[in-house]
Amino acid sequence: MRYTLAELARLTATELVGEGTIEVSELASLARATETSLSFLSHDSRRHELKATQAAAVVVSKALRDDIACGLISDDPYRTYAELSVLFDEKGIPFAQGVHPTAVIDPTAVIAGHVSIGPGVVIGADVVVGAGSVIGPNVTVYPNTRIGLDCLIGAATVIGYDGFGFAPSSSGWVKIRQLGGVLIGNDVEIGAGCTIDRGALDDTVIDDGVKLDNQVHIAHGCHLGARTAMAGYVALAGGTIIGQDVTVGGMTGFTGHLSVCDKVHIGANALVTQSITIPGAYLGGAGGVMKAEDWRKNAVRFRQLDAMARRLQMLEKQLNTQSKDS
Repeated sequence: MRYTLAELARLTATELVGEGTIEVSELASLARATETSLSFLSHDSRRHELKATQAAAVVVSKALRDDIACGLISDDPYRTYAELSVLFDEKGIPFAQGVHPTAVIDPTAVIAGHVSIGPGVVIGADVVVGAGSVIGPNVTVYPNTRIGLDCLIGAATVIGYDGFGFAPSSSGWVKIRQLGGVLIGNDVEIGAGCTIDRGALDDTVIDDGVKLDNQVHIAHGCHLGARTAMAGYVALAGGTIIGQDVTVGGMTGFTGHLSVCDKVHIGANALVTQSITIPGAYLGGAGGVMKAEDWRKNAVRFRQLDAMARRLQMLEKQLNTQSKDS
Protein backbone atom coordinates (compact mmCIF):
# COMPACT_ATOMS: atom_id res chain seq x y z
CA MET A 1 0.00 0.00 0.00
CA ARG A 2 1.55 3.28 -1.12
CA TYR A 3 0.57 6.90 -0.54
CA THR A 4 2.08 10.18 -1.62
CA LEU A 5 2.79 12.67 1.12
CA ALA A 6 0.29 15.05 -0.46
CA GLU A 7 -2.42 12.38 -0.15
CA LEU A 8 -1.54 11.73 3.47
CA ALA A 9 -1.54 15.43 4.30
CA ARG A 10 -5.05 15.69 2.89
CA LEU A 11 -6.32 12.54 4.64
CA THR A 12 -4.94 13.57 8.04
CA ALA A 13 -5.53 17.33 7.78
CA THR A 14 -1.85 18.06 8.37
CA GLU A 15 0.56 20.51 6.75
CA LEU A 16 2.93 19.21 4.09
CA VAL A 17 6.62 20.09 4.24
CA GLY A 18 8.77 19.18 1.25
CA GLU A 19 7.89 17.37 -1.96
CA GLY A 20 4.31 16.08 -2.03
CA THR A 21 4.94 13.51 -4.77
CA ILE A 22 7.23 11.42 -2.55
CA GLU A 23 5.68 8.00 -1.94
CA VAL A 24 5.83 5.98 1.28
CA SER A 25 4.76 2.36 1.69
CA GLU A 26 4.88 1.77 5.44
CA LEU A 27 4.89 3.27 8.90
CA ALA A 28 8.04 2.59 10.88
CA SER A 29 9.90 3.70 13.98
CA LEU A 30 12.63 6.28 13.52
CA ALA A 31 15.28 3.63 14.21
CA ARG A 32 13.94 1.05 11.72
CA ALA A 33 12.73 3.40 8.98
CA THR A 34 14.05 3.22 5.41
CA GLU A 35 13.80 5.52 2.40
CA THR A 36 10.23 4.25 1.77
CA SER A 37 9.04 4.70 5.37
CA LEU A 38 6.99 7.36 7.11
CA SER A 39 7.82 7.81 10.78
CA PHE A 40 6.72 10.12 13.60
CA LEU A 41 8.09 11.86 16.68
CA SER A 42 5.58 12.52 19.44
CA HIS A 43 7.97 13.96 22.05
CA ASP A 44 9.88 17.10 21.13
CA SER A 45 12.50 16.23 23.76
CA ARG A 46 13.68 13.39 21.48
CA ARG A 47 14.36 15.64 18.50
CA HIS A 48 17.98 14.42 18.35
CA GLU A 49 16.65 11.11 16.95
CA LEU A 50 15.66 12.90 13.74
CA LYS A 51 19.30 13.27 12.69
CA ALA A 52 19.93 9.52 12.48
CA THR A 53 16.70 8.32 10.89
CA GLN A 54 16.57 7.09 7.28
CA ALA A 55 12.83 7.79 6.98
CA ALA A 56 11.59 9.42 3.79
CA ALA A 57 9.39 11.69 5.89
CA VAL A 58 8.48 12.27 9.53
CA VAL A 59 5.36 13.53 11.31
CA VAL A 60 6.38 16.18 13.85
CA SER A 61 4.92 19.06 15.83
CA LYS A 62 5.03 22.68 14.72
CA ALA A 63 7.95 23.26 17.07
CA LEU A 64 10.11 20.88 15.01
CA ARG A 65 9.22 22.25 11.57
CA ASP A 66 12.79 23.39 10.92
CA ASP A 67 14.24 20.01 11.97
CA ILE A 68 12.89 18.11 8.96
CA ALA A 69 13.27 18.50 5.20
CA CYS A 70 10.21 16.44 4.37
CA GLY A 71 7.18 15.39 6.37
CA LEU A 72 3.86 16.36 7.93
CA ILE A 73 3.29 19.05 10.56
CA SER A 74 0.64 18.12 13.10
CA ASP A 75 -0.90 19.73 16.17
CA ASP A 76 -0.75 16.25 17.73
CA PRO A 77 1.76 13.90 16.07
CA TYR A 78 0.69 10.92 18.16
CA ARG A 79 -2.94 11.30 17.12
CA THR A 80 -1.86 11.66 13.49
CA TYR A 81 0.18 8.47 13.86
CA ALA A 82 -2.99 6.71 15.07
CA GLU A 83 -4.89 7.96 12.00
CA LEU A 84 -2.08 6.84 9.70
CA SER A 85 -2.00 3.39 11.28
CA VAL A 86 -5.55 2.84 10.05
CA LEU A 87 -4.55 3.73 6.49
CA PHE A 88 -1.53 1.41 6.50
CA ASP A 89 -3.21 -1.54 8.21
CA GLU A 90 -3.44 -4.19 5.51
CA LYS A 91 -4.36 -7.02 7.88
CA GLY A 92 -7.67 -5.69 9.17
CA ILE A 93 -9.71 -8.13 11.26
CA PRO A 94 -8.39 -11.71 11.23
CA PHE A 95 -11.61 -13.23 9.89
CA ALA A 96 -14.32 -12.32 7.42
CA GLN A 97 -17.43 -10.30 8.09
CA GLY A 98 -20.37 -12.47 9.09
CA VAL A 99 -20.78 -15.38 11.48
CA HIS A 100 -18.13 -18.10 11.49
CA PRO A 101 -19.64 -21.58 11.02
CA THR A 102 -18.23 -22.77 14.35
CA ALA A 103 -19.90 -19.99 16.35
CA VAL A 104 -22.86 -20.97 18.55
CA ILE A 105 -25.59 -18.33 18.76
CA ASP A 106 -28.81 -18.68 20.73
CA PRO A 107 -31.87 -18.20 18.52
CA THR A 108 -33.14 -15.40 20.77
CA ALA A 109 -29.97 -13.33 20.28
CA VAL A 110 -30.20 -10.28 18.01
CA ILE A 111 -27.20 -9.80 15.72
CA ALA A 112 -27.18 -6.59 13.66
CA GLY A 113 -25.74 -6.21 10.17
CA HIS A 114 -22.07 -5.75 9.24
CA VAL A 115 -20.95 -7.77 12.27
CA SER A 116 -17.99 -10.16 12.40
CA ILE A 117 -18.28 -13.10 14.79
CA GLY A 118 -15.18 -15.28 14.92
CA PRO A 119 -14.62 -19.00 15.33
CA GLY A 120 -15.65 -20.67 18.56
CA VAL A 121 -17.76 -17.75 19.79
CA VAL A 122 -20.70 -18.57 22.08
CA ILE A 123 -23.53 -16.03 22.36
CA GLY A 124 -26.29 -16.67 24.89
CA ALA A 125 -29.99 -15.94 25.09
CA ASP A 126 -31.31 -12.39 24.65
CA VAL A 127 -27.90 -10.98 23.76
CA VAL A 128 -27.85 -7.97 21.42
CA VAL A 129 -24.81 -7.19 19.24
CA GLY A 130 -24.82 -3.80 17.51
CA ALA A 131 -23.92 -3.08 13.89
CA GLY A 132 -20.27 -2.92 12.93
CA SER A 133 -19.04 -4.83 15.98
CA VAL A 134 -16.30 -7.45 15.84
CA ILE A 135 -16.25 -10.37 18.28
CA GLY A 136 -12.99 -12.29 18.29
CA PRO A 137 -12.35 -16.03 18.46
CA ASN A 138 -13.56 -18.04 21.47
CA VAL A 139 -15.39 -15.14 23.11
CA THR A 140 -18.29 -16.12 25.39
CA VAL A 141 -21.18 -13.68 25.84
CA TYR A 142 -23.63 -14.76 28.52
CA PRO A 143 -27.38 -13.98 28.48
CA ASN A 144 -28.73 -10.48 29.06
CA THR A 145 -25.75 -8.69 27.57
CA ARG A 146 -26.03 -5.69 25.24
CA ILE A 147 -23.09 -4.76 23.01
CA GLY A 148 -23.35 -1.43 21.16
CA LEU A 149 -22.25 -0.23 17.74
CA ASP A 150 -18.71 -0.57 16.36
CA CYS A 151 -17.31 -2.46 19.33
CA LEU A 152 -14.26 -4.72 19.25
CA ILE A 153 -14.11 -7.69 21.63
CA GLY A 154 -10.74 -9.50 21.79
CA ALA A 155 -10.22 -13.25 21.73
CA ALA A 156 -11.16 -15.41 24.73
CA THR A 157 -12.93 -12.60 26.58
CA VAL A 158 -15.88 -13.59 28.79
CA ILE A 159 -18.74 -11.13 29.21
CA GLY A 160 -21.67 -11.58 31.58
CA TYR A 161 -20.53 -14.47 33.75
CA ASP A 162 -21.53 -14.55 37.43
CA GLY A 163 -20.12 -11.95 39.76
CA PHE A 164 -18.32 -13.22 42.85
CA GLY A 165 -21.02 -13.14 45.52
CA PHE A 166 -21.51 -15.52 48.46
CA ALA A 167 -23.21 -15.11 51.84
CA PRO A 168 -21.71 -16.96 54.83
CA SER A 169 -23.91 -19.37 56.78
CA SER A 170 -23.43 -21.97 59.49
CA SER A 171 -23.35 -24.67 56.83
CA GLY A 172 -21.02 -22.90 54.41
CA TRP A 173 -21.32 -20.38 51.62
CA VAL A 174 -24.69 -19.53 50.04
CA LYS A 175 -24.34 -18.40 46.44
CA ILE A 176 -25.91 -15.02 45.64
CA ARG A 177 -27.65 -15.27 42.29
CA GLN A 178 -26.54 -12.57 39.89
CA LEU A 179 -29.72 -11.06 38.46
CA GLY A 180 -28.31 -8.14 36.47
CA GLY A 181 -26.76 -7.97 33.02
CA VAL A 182 -24.00 -6.16 31.15
CA LEU A 183 -24.54 -3.00 29.08
CA ILE A 184 -21.73 -2.02 26.72
CA GLY A 185 -21.96 1.26 24.79
CA ASN A 186 -20.74 2.21 21.32
CA ASP A 187 -17.11 2.29 20.09
CA VAL A 188 -15.90 0.21 23.03
CA GLU A 189 -12.74 -1.89 22.67
CA ILE A 190 -12.18 -4.79 25.05
CA GLY A 191 -8.87 -6.63 24.77
CA ALA A 192 -8.15 -10.34 24.76
CA GLY A 193 -8.73 -12.45 27.84
CA CYS A 194 -10.83 -9.89 29.73
CA THR A 195 -13.59 -10.85 32.16
CA ILE A 196 -16.63 -8.65 32.71
CA ASP A 197 -19.13 -9.92 35.28
CA ARG A 198 -22.83 -9.26 35.14
CA GLY A 199 -24.40 -7.25 37.95
CA ALA A 200 -25.86 -8.78 41.09
CA LEU A 201 -28.93 -6.52 40.96
CA ASP A 202 -27.99 -3.50 38.84
CA ASP A 203 -26.30 -3.99 35.47
CA THR A 204 -22.57 -3.71 34.95
CA VAL A 205 -22.19 -0.72 32.60
CA ILE A 206 -19.40 0.24 30.20
CA ASP A 207 -20.10 3.58 28.53
CA ASP A 208 -19.23 4.79 25.02
CA GLY A 209 -15.61 4.95 23.95
CA VAL A 210 -14.12 2.90 26.80
CA LYS A 211 -10.85 1.11 25.96
CA LEU A 212 -9.68 -1.92 27.96
CA ASP A 213 -6.31 -3.60 27.47
CA ASN A 214 -5.85 -7.38 27.58
CA GLN A 215 -6.61 -9.24 30.82
CA VAL A 216 -8.66 -6.60 32.60
CA HIS A 217 -11.26 -7.71 35.16
CA ILE A 218 -14.47 -5.76 35.77
CA ALA A 219 -16.53 -7.17 38.65
CA HIS A 220 -20.29 -7.13 39.14
CA GLY A 221 -22.11 -3.81 39.24
CA CYS A 222 -19.18 -1.63 38.15
CA HIS A 223 -19.75 1.42 35.94
CA LEU A 224 -17.03 2.74 33.63
CA GLY A 225 -17.59 6.28 32.36
CA ALA A 226 -17.19 7.35 28.75
CA ARG A 227 -13.70 7.35 27.21
CA THR A 228 -12.06 5.72 30.21
CA ALA A 229 -8.96 3.64 29.38
CA MET A 230 -7.36 0.88 31.46
CA ALA A 231 -4.06 -0.94 30.89
CA GLY A 232 -3.47 -4.66 31.36
CA TYR A 233 -4.07 -6.48 34.66
CA VAL A 234 -6.29 -3.76 36.10
CA ALA A 235 -8.91 -5.28 38.40
CA LEU A 236 -12.05 -3.64 39.77
CA ALA A 237 -13.90 -5.16 42.72
CA GLY A 238 -17.68 -5.04 42.75
CA GLY A 239 -19.58 -1.77 42.71
CA THR A 240 -16.65 0.43 41.62
CA ILE A 241 -17.81 3.58 39.82
CA ILE A 242 -15.30 5.16 37.44
CA GLY A 243 -15.96 8.60 35.93
CA GLN A 244 -15.40 9.87 32.41
CA ASP A 245 -11.97 10.38 30.80
CA VAL A 246 -10.16 8.37 33.46
CA THR A 247 -6.90 6.54 32.67
CA VAL A 248 -5.56 3.70 34.80
CA GLY A 249 -2.05 2.22 34.62
CA GLY A 250 -1.37 -1.50 34.53
CA MET A 251 -1.69 -3.82 37.55
CA THR A 252 -3.80 -1.34 39.50
CA GLY A 253 -6.50 -2.65 41.81
CA PHE A 254 -9.69 -1.11 43.20
CA THR A 255 -11.08 -2.49 46.46
CA GLY A 256 -14.69 -1.95 45.45
CA HIS A 257 -17.74 0.13 46.37
CA LEU A 258 -15.83 3.35 45.80
CA SER A 259 -15.97 6.03 43.12
CA VAL A 260 -13.45 7.93 41.02
CA CYS A 261 -14.40 11.32 39.60
CA ASP A 262 -13.91 12.45 35.99
CA LYS A 263 -10.48 13.28 34.54
CA VAL A 264 -8.30 11.27 36.91
CA HIS A 265 -5.05 9.51 35.94
CA ILE A 266 -3.91 6.67 38.21
CA GLY A 267 -0.37 5.39 37.70
CA ALA A 268 0.62 1.75 37.38
CA ASN A 269 0.74 -0.79 40.21
CA ALA A 270 -1.46 1.25 42.55
CA LEU A 271 -4.10 0.10 45.02
CA VAL A 272 -7.13 2.37 45.25
CA THR A 273 -8.80 1.87 48.64
CA GLN A 274 -10.93 5.00 48.89
CA SER A 275 -12.89 7.28 46.58
CA ILE A 276 -11.12 9.96 44.56
CA THR A 277 -13.10 13.20 44.35
CA ILE A 278 -10.57 15.66 42.90
CA PRO A 279 -9.35 15.41 39.27
CA GLY A 280 -5.63 15.00 38.68
CA ALA A 281 -2.78 12.49 38.63
CA TYR A 282 -2.41 9.94 41.42
CA LEU A 283 0.34 7.45 42.28
CA GLY A 284 0.73 4.87 45.00
CA GLY A 285 1.16 1.27 46.02
CA ALA A 286 -0.19 -1.09 48.63
CA GLY A 287 -0.67 1.81 51.03
CA GLY A 288 -3.17 3.49 48.72
CA VAL A 289 -2.93 6.33 46.24
CA MET A 290 -2.25 10.01 46.78
CA LYS A 291 -1.73 13.08 44.64
CA ALA A 292 1.22 12.48 42.33
CA GLU A 293 3.21 15.46 43.63
CA ASP A 294 2.81 14.23 47.23
CA TRP A 295 3.83 10.70 46.25
CA ARG A 296 6.99 11.96 44.53
CA LYS A 297 7.97 14.02 47.59
CA ASN A 298 7.41 11.04 49.86
CA ALA A 299 9.37 8.77 47.51
CA VAL A 300 12.38 11.11 47.84
CA ARG A 301 11.97 11.17 51.62
CA PHE A 302 11.76 7.38 51.73
CA ARG A 303 15.14 7.08 50.01
CA GLN A 304 16.57 9.43 52.65
CA LEU A 305 15.14 7.57 55.65
CA ASP A 306 18.45 5.99 56.68
CA ALA A 307 20.31 9.30 56.67
CA MET A 308 17.43 11.00 58.47
CA ALA A 309 17.39 8.26 61.12
CA ARG A 310 21.13 8.69 61.72
CA ARG A 311 20.71 12.47 62.07
CA LEU A 312 17.86 11.94 64.49
CA GLN A 313 20.00 9.61 66.61
CA MET A 314 22.77 12.21 66.69
CA LEU A 315 20.34 14.91 67.76
CA GLU A 316 18.96 12.66 70.49
CA LYS A 317 22.47 12.03 71.79
CA GLN A 318 23.21 15.77 71.77
CA LEU A 319 19.99 16.51 73.64
CA ASN A 320 20.72 13.79 76.20
CA THR A 321 24.24 15.17 76.71
CA GLN A 322 22.92 18.72 77.14
CA SER A 323 20.29 17.60 79.63
CA LYS A 324 22.93 15.77 81.71
CA ASP A 325 25.25 18.80 81.69
CA SER A 326 22.45 21.08 82.84
